[in-house]
Amino acid sequence: MEKKFRNLEEKIKNKIYQDGLITIEEYMALCLQDEDFGYYKYKRPIGADRDFITAPEVSQMFGEMIAIWLITAWQNIGKQNINIIELGPGNGLMMSDIHRVSKKFPDFYKSINIWLYDTSETLKEEQSRNIDYNFKRVSTLKKIPDGINFFIANEFFDAIPIKQYIRDAGNWKERAIGLDDLGQLTYSVIDKQKGRPTDLDFLEHELNSDGVYEISPKQDDILKIIFENISKNGGLLILDYAKITGGAGDTMQAISRHKKRSIFYEPGNTDLTSLIDIKRYQEIARTMNINSFGPINQSDFLLSLGFFERYKILRSNTSDEYKNKLDRQYHRLIDPDKMGKLFKVLYFSNNNSTVPEKMK
Repeated sequence: MEKKFRNLEEKIKNKIYQDGLITIEEYMALCLQDEDFGYYKYKRPIGADRDFITAPEVSQMFGEMIAIWLITAWQNIGKQNINIIELGPGNGLMMSDIHRVSKKFPDFYKSINIWLYDTSETLKEEQSRNIDYNFKRVSTLKKIPDGINFFIANEFFDAIPIKQYIRDAGNWKERAIGLDDLGQLTYSVIDKQKGRPTDLDFLEHELNSDGVYEISPKQDDILKIIFENISKNGGLLILDYAKITGGAGDTMQAISRHKKRSIFYEPGNTDLTSLIDIKRYQEIARTMNINSFGPINQSDFLLSLGFFERYKILRSNTSDEYKNKLDRQYHRLIDPDKMGKLFKVLYFSNNNSTVPEKMK
């Protein structure tokens, strides 16, 4: 008879008791995707009164700028039919804003199909409520729709599990999760080197002893599938918080109720993310003969698409109270000490006519 657990922490501890240490990748996957208690399986995490907020929730102008880029790209490829595929669409607000703008351009609107890729049943319900369009779903990235595909990934890759390695006395060891003397979750390492990525051999000069290096085979696999799909047309637009100098450093973090937490804080009820490794993404693209553009700051990307002009138009036609709200939205997305510099924008495509203007 299968054992019942009260929560994910109990389930993880039992797994460690039974099977031994679990890797950081396994721990992150359990916390986010466990069938019984996974964070993205059942929680509604996005919103001011929940755990975190993303750019589309800050302002409608964010999704409107993405729509402007898509319309421009569509015009530049000869107004062909395209699929707009959002990876990890959250509660659907960005796609709702893209859809709303698209309807103002009838020829463009007739040329698009909207697809969503998500694993959260709870968020799928919110997407269906928020997007007034008969969109379709991508059930697996192994079955991507035919045609010209434009993928959009806003804060998607940062939630794909990572592996962490530590160089100890000249040897690489995989970081893991175990139990301390009191039976609480704690960091550990796996001494066996089976399955260790060979590219770590070339990184000794990047790290001091006990330094952490992060990679994500799962992110790599997703990128390779998409890069193969866009090798002839279309593109992948990524907006995420990132590191640009390689995989060195421990960037795994936990967020709950807009506060940073320990990664062991209430597993399954806390969001776990890490910074994406732009250098690795670009290297994978290079080996697959895919052109990469950027990274640039989110502020530069949005401003180049007319973000300031849109903000001024909205501000000129509203009440003083809403003007103050627009001001807060604008500065949160643009200011360097907020989301403007923290978030980076990357684009991958072999069709240079689809590249956002600021990234050419």
